[in-house]
Amino acid sequence: MYLSPEFKFGKLPWLAGQRLFRNMNVVDLMNIAQTSSSTDWLTQIASVPTNFSVTFVSSEKFFQDHWDIRMDFRDNDAFIWHLWPNATQIVGARIRWRIGNHKLVTKIERKKSEREPTIIHSFMIGFQQTLFEIVEWLEKLFTCKVTNINIPFPALQNCSRTARWSALKYSKNLTMTTSCADSEWIVAILKERHAQGGKTFIGEVEIGRPRDISVEALSSLTYKSGRLNFNLLSFDYFLEYVKHLMASDDDRFLILRARIPDWTIEKVNEFAQKLDLSHSAETLSRTHFTTEYRDFDVKRPMFQYNQSEDIVLAFNFLVKPGDLYACMAVVRWKRKTADRIEHERQEAENERRIAEEDARMMLEEDEEEDEEEELRDLEDAREDNRRRAIIMG
Repeated sequence: MYLSPEFKFGKLPWLAGQRLFRNMNVVDLMNIAQTSSSTDWLTQIASVPTNFSVTFVSSEKFFQDHWDIRMDFRDNDAFIWHLWPNATQIVGARIRWRIGNHKLVTKIERKKSEREPTIIHSFMIGFQQTLFEIVEWLEKLFTCKVTNINIPFPALQNCSRTARWSALKYSKNLTMTTSCADSEWIVAILKERHAQGGKTFIGEVEIGRPRDISVEALSSLTYKSGRLNFNLLSFDYFLEYVKHLMASDDDRFLILRARIPDWTIEKVNEFAQKLDLSHSAETLSRTHFTTEYRDFDVKRPMFQYNQSEDIVLAFNFLVKPGDLYACMAVVRWKRKTADRIEHERQEAENERRIAEEDARMMLEEDEEEDEEEELRDLEDAREDNRRRAIIMG
């Protein structure tokens, strides 16, 4: 389907515009919009994307770090837009797009199948700032906001401009799969994002002292592994935070290590009672499994909470001299599948057989050594008898 840039798109009736959007690839329409004096016509006929994600793709290869933008539509094809800081990925490109003051040398790949998203490559100068303006252009073009941002924390550390990017505050989901220990930045971004209903995930997070932040804002953060210091916070604050943690169903969570004020055993029991925790069953490791950690003996929890039929949250405590408890861990256990139980049974059976075989071989070696020693003793006795016979003769 071919449409001239001189076509008066703005004159289309709304219903005709909707049909045009449904029947033309959205990237083709964006390409036409680049040659139009105004993009308002596309904004009027386009549907709001169901997903608008921005991902920083980090690579160990030189000059391979880049940004990916993905948009999905209910009534049009999805597209993925790779934004490169170098021109190696756009050799042979003939398309020139312009967004604001930025000129983008662009290449659009041919789709291999109708089900695949359209792939766009662009070379851009001004790596971070250009991205921000492209995102703003897309938000205006499709009357939407970024829904998902996935970025490693080092990308924020290495560029203060990125750390101040406004979309980090309002995107529905912010994901950092890497570790982050900048307590001040974490607390500030959580407060901003919670105020706008955003959710935040950090792979490994460390917060020295989460002060001046509500329990609700702090609980909007989920993680795989967390180290949080509640030493200077109240018992009720910590209790409320753990309640939020127990109510979360994020299956990425593995462990929380929490620094707590030096608790007596009475305080530990009060904590367990208020959360309605039960004493941990000795059979937990038979039916469930978890990751092992060097700093906690997670195989012997004190209490547990059955979050669901398959998930158990186990509570471990570290005791220091004076019978005071200064650190607590909440560890996620998952029910073993029948295949895993059978695999573990077979491994245990193999280990038992190997141990029995080793014991049998050691016993045989001991018996052989005993026989050899008896033969040596017998030979020595015979030699002594021969010597005596010679002397007496």
